[in-house]
Amino acid sequence: MVESKSPCVTNPIAAVPFQISIGVARWAEAPTKRLQQDLQSAIMIAPKLDMRQTTVVGSLPTIQADMKHSETLALILLPSELLIEILRHADGRSILRCSSVCRKLNSVIDSSAELQYRIELALDCMLDGPQSTVTVAERLEQLRTLRRAWTLFEWKKEVRVPMHGFCHAYELVGGVFAKTSSPAGIHNQSGPRKFISSWLPSSSDPGHTLVRKDIGISTRDFAIDPSQDLIALVQSDDNLVNGSSYTEIHIRTISSNVKHPEASSPVLRTLTPSTMTSAFIQIVDDVIGMMFWMELESPRITIWNWRTGQILVDRDGDDLPSHISDFSFISNRAYMITRGVNEGSIQVFTFGENEHEIIHVASLSLPPLKSRTHLVHCAIHTWSLCGKVSSKHAFLDQSGGADNSTPLRYIRKYREQRETDPFEVPWEEWGPRESRMLHHQVPYQWLRYVHGYRVVFPLLSGNMQVLDFNVRKTKRHVFPQQPDSKASVEVIDYPSTILADGIFPGPVETSLPYRVCRRDELKGFSGVMIDEQRLIGLKSPSFTDGDIKDLYVFVF
Repeated sequence: MVESKSPCVTNPIAAVPFQISIGVARWAEAPTKRLQQDLQSAIMIAPKLDMRQTTVVGSLPTIQADMKHSETLALILLPSELLIEILRHADGRSILRCSSVCRKLNSVIDSSAELQYRIELALDCMLDGPQSTVTVAERLEQLRTLRRAWTLFEWKKEVRVPMHGFCHAYELVGGVFAKTSSPAGIHNQSGPRKFISSWLPSSSDPGHTLVRKDIGISTRDFAIDPSQDLIALVQSDDNLVNGSSYTEIHIRTISSNVKHPEASSPVLRTLTPSTMTSAFIQIVDDVIGMMFWMELESPRITIWNWRTGQILVDRDGDDLPSHISDFSFISNRAYMITRGVNEGSIQVFTFGENEHEIIHVASLSLPPLKSRTHLVHCAIHTWSLCGKVSSKHAFLDQSGGADNSTPLRYIRKYREQRETDPFEVPWEEWGPRESRMLHHQVPYQWLRYVHGYRVVFPLLSGNMQVLDFNVRKTKRHVFPQQPDSKASVEVIDYPSTILADGIFPGPVETSLPYRVCRRDELKGFSGVMIDEQRLIGLKSPSFTDGDIKDLYVFVF
């Protein structure tokens, strides 16, 4: 069976957006022969926007003083100060709806920077930051400025950040790029011990870099959450004493390389019967999850509460569905896996609500495949949610955690209906409206190309484009393009079709709106990463000569 070039599924729809790369193989007429099907397409799955949030406020109804509207009339007759105080207790979405009730409420809401800020946070799925000297009016202006910059694709500055040396593992979270490296750039077979973390430049901060030449252990992989000053280091197998069959994860601070003060134990452990061959680790708030493979073993998923040290999920073999391809968190109490069997599916689980209880909530099917065509791989790529808003940030992107995201919507429905069996959701029920399938011809060299509603998408021309799925038809999202702009921006709000190409029974139509953003300055990179405020270009192909060299940071 030959894996094809990947169709992908990118989703800002879950608590974390994700991209699924799919390898497909097709049987020839005779079962003994197999043909490679060069499928060059991608499914982009992004958040289904709540259209109730996208009403354009134009002419508003006049409230008549009759009994039918007596409660509304009593409300709008209150002084503006009292109305603002009442609305402070509502969420941004509810405040936006109230602005459509009548001219009086619309005027009151428009006059309040705090209420406007609540609305803007909701529209961009942002979380407000901690109290600081930055006023609400200043935060509102910063949020609108950031939205305008991304919408027009106009960055403020370009900065080159040196990042020389061998790269064993890397991560981009919360504006911090980090990597592990061997001393003097020489690959160490026992696992690297050097750790470099760089707080990337922002519009108001030049950034800085921290280098630790020896963190005290040899590592296989790591994950970080700068908002909690947290790093989780997966220890290399070569460090296990006397062939011990434990996998160990060290819980430390990024700033000082000591045990994290909130962790009850400095090390998380799990029993492994054989040598680990590959692993992927993630942090979301108070949990750390790892999917890993061992010699001659099926994949295994283990999730800890890193603060208490308790294992919340530990599944392998018969405890896991067959043909698992990948794993990612949706929130700190839910995760999803992809299955590469039949047409493939995204499966949603919750955990940790009751001790050791894992609930299969839903299975979202991918597009059906033609007879004799089989899915051989279904990889998922997400972005990392920070546990809290840093004191340096006025707000934080939480678009993955939007209440109307597809997986979370099924979790909520499952709980409300008190179901006992998982929802089996066919592609036709969710895919055509809540996803976008696109041709994908160039493989990704570097990860972290998904953040919030945005996805970096490579082109055959060597350029990179950003697909932004936060497309709303409101006056708040309309910015006129400047005549001297270097950017090409286009909104795709009509359906697109992928032809059957011998893989699907028929054409696959999807219609999720998105904005395509391009600039010539993004040509020549082997990969481009993305976070809330930046694009980060890399010119070195991943892991070819081991030297990242420089990061090219474009600050919005």
